[in-house]
Amino acid sequence: MTDYRDDDEAPRPPRPAGEGVRIIGAEEAARALEEGQAEGRMPDDAPRYGDVPRPPEGPRSGYRFPLPESVDPASAVPRPPLADGQPDEYGDDFYEEDPDAGPPTQQVELPHWTEPPSGEVPRILAGEEGEGDDLGAWAGLAANQGPRWRDSSSDWEEGDFDDLLEDDDVRLGALDVNRTEHSDLFSFDEPEAEEAEPVYAEPEPAPRRTVTTPIRTRPEPDYAAPGGGSRDIGTAAGIGVAIGAVALACFKAGPAVTMVLVLLVLTMAAVEVYDVLRRAGYRPATLLGLTATVSMLLAAYNEGESAVPLVLALTVVFSFLWYLFEVVRARATINVAATLLGFMWVGFLGGFAGLLLRLPNRHGVAALLGAVLCTVAYDVGGLFFGSQMGSRPLLPHISPNKTVEGLSGGMLAAVVVGLLFGVLVDPWSPMQGLALGLVVAAAAPLGDLAESMNKRDLGIKDMGTILPGHGGVLDRFDAMLFVLPAAYYLVKLLKLG
Repeated sequence: MTDYRDDDEAPRPPRPAGEGVRIIGAEEAARALEEGQAEGRMPDDAPRYGDVPRPPEGPRSGYRFPLPESVDPASAVPRPPLADGQPDEYGDDFYEEDPDAGPPTQQVELPHWTEPPSGEVPRILAGEEGEGDDLGAWAGLAANQGPRWRDSSSDWEEGDFDDLLEDDDVRLGALDVNRTEHSDLFSFDEPEAEEAEPVYAEPEPAPRRTVTTPIRTRPEPDYAAPGGGSRDIGTAAGIGVAIGAVALACFKAGPAVTMVLVLLVLTMAAVEVYDVLRRAGYRPATLLGLTATVSMLLAAYNEGESAVPLVLALTVVFSFLWYLFEVVRARATINVAATLLGFMWVGFLGGFAGLLLRLPNRHGVAALLGAVLCTVAYDVGGLFFGSQMGSRPLLPHISPNKTVEGLSGGMLAAVVVGLLFGVLVDPWSPMQGLALGLVVAAAAPLGDLAESMNKRDLGIKDMGTILPGHGGVLDRFDAMLFVLPAAYYLVKLLKLG
């Protein structure tokens, strides 16, 4: 049996101390019997616990419940003779001779509980009238007031219940026939706050405003201390020199070969972006984003600026259709935004490289080369000055490794390289080269910080691992994506094409 007593319930009080069970001798037992402290053995004919009592005497019914319809319940069991003073079947007084004499001493013997049921039920006749009879109250209900079954719309058109709603009170809620679809049925009035008596006290100082950081489900990236880096500088320098040598060979070969190199770099960067978004829990249209990135670069190189709005519009439309027709079954709003983020960041901004390479007389190749050299100078100068003299963090909540000294050194290096580029490369002039350096010094930090912001939000340190010592492709060309549009419009402004 399950004990439902609470464990915290107070324990029961101890029983009073007693003698318990004690074995006594014959003399002591005889003395206890004489004094009345114990009882003797029960006789053999005395009833004991569990004995079945003898069946009662008297007439018994020969029927079993339920009674057949042909048997009258009143005559199924022979009635015992009435005792003196008992009421008869005609309802005479309970005490015939003297009502004030009290209850009779002789009672009617009832059937024993072991007897089978006789089938007798109380007799209730509708025609009888008596004190306490409530049949008259039910008789007041009309025949048409009983329950009705309504299984079709025509049954509800009858107006037998319209009178219940005809009153002068204002109908509210679902009973209001004038209620519109956009009603305030489920709106509730806020309780009016009681005006408290003003309490005059000393003014407390205003609390400091704090920025609440959302709870992250991804671990924080392991950044190094400001002014330093945890990368292998030797490996990074070797990979950088190799990439630079391949780039210079492609620039020397001409616009077409350079276009192939740019296409490869942008495609790998787009793959990294969509892979990071997918690992972060989003489901972007990766195939669509990669196709749009390649299409933007090829269309800009072959058709010029007129193709850029077309590719942009098609990408936006097909991003919505991708989730509308459930090519990928996921949340549409956030994943359309993720798809367009990868395309606009890499495909759209990188497409300006195709516009630069389209310029005639290799002027586009020279402009793209100058932009690349100034951006590399910014990265190298920022790393050198930041690691040697960096002490003041630039934006610690975005990138703890970047310092004000590193930013200043990188911008200075970009301006100097731009000036040298204008002196050495035709048709650039020193002033035009200086302008290119200033544009790169302004745009490159924005691209670098933008990627750091996204990596911080996604909880990663690098966008990829394909370039040892650098991370991913986008980690090396993040600043370049912001430089390309600025360099293109500078070239147009200076009319170098």
